[in-house]
Amino acid sequence: MNLRASCLGAMLAVAIAAPAFAHHSFAMFDADKIITAKGTVKEFEWTNPHSWLRVMISDQASGKALQWAFEMSSPRTMTGLGMSPDTVKPGDVITVTYHPLKDGSRGGQFMQALLPNGQMAVRRPGGPNLREQE
Repeated sequence: MNLRASCLGAMLAVAIAAPAFAHHSFAMFDADKIITAKGTVKEFEWTNPHSWLRVMISDQASGKALQWAFEMSSPRTMTGLGMSPDTVKPGDVITVTYHPLKDGSRGGQFMQALLPNGQMAVRRPGGPNLREQE
């Protein structure tokens, strides 16, 4: 009986812990490309395991604003970068640097942003100096 309970407990512990080890790959992003775009915040989703920044960016061909989605780090990591759930709000104009999606979809992996207050949030080093571009 004791062995059976121990085995059941061990299996339960493994089943609960397994999702913590599951994490997706970043292979969908083209880490060799760095793109910078300016747009208007539509939504800032402060959630685990990854936060999301949705920005309306003007399409160069049509001039129409299209939604782009940028995958960010966890709220804990973003807090270390100086961001909080209210760092950006819908309607804020920001400049974002990102690794684009390999399939050409509108989105990418967040690298850095020049925020409305003039501060920089930098997740990945190596992007351009956004302050010089203003």
